[in-house]
Amino acid sequence: MNSTKFSAVTSILLGVAAIILPYLFGTFAVMMLGCVMLASGIVALLYVNAARKEGIPVSVFAPWVQVIAGMVILIWPGLTLWIVAVILGGGLILSGITGLTALRDSGLVNPPVLRKIELWSSIVLGALLVLLGSTGSAILLGIVLGIALISSGLQQWRLAA
Repeated sequence: MNSTKFSAVTSILLGVAAIILPYLFGTFAVMMLGCVMLASGIVALLYVNAARKEGIPVSVFAPWVQVIAGMVILIWPGLTLWIVAVILGGGLILSGITGLTALRDSGLVNPPVLRKIELWSSIVLGALLVLLGSTGSAILLGIVLGIALISSGLQQWRLAA
């Protein structure tokens, strides 16, 4: 088995594991985001420091925000997941309500049933996500990550064949 196929199989297995253990992988993904933000902020601070020594007026605000946000995400990943749940769930709820309102105001006598089901599902799933909070967004993130890993692994396998 060549390295591309090994990488594909590893990606598929990680994807399956992410779907089976979505909370663990969702939390891990958020913590990896925190690591990337922290590292990016530190590199940006080093760059800003070097630029300032050359006389270039550069602000340190954005790099420090990245460093602080990265540390907060690493220390409290549940808080980050909760914020994601509230924003994403609220967006789903508002999208559903807006769609239902537009459907009502459109004047259609018999609007498509599937469209109504889609909009009500958006509201219900948004409310469920908000109610589940950090657990819900970690599970959602883990499942999405799992599907992406499986898809990537299958694509690698096809290209290696």
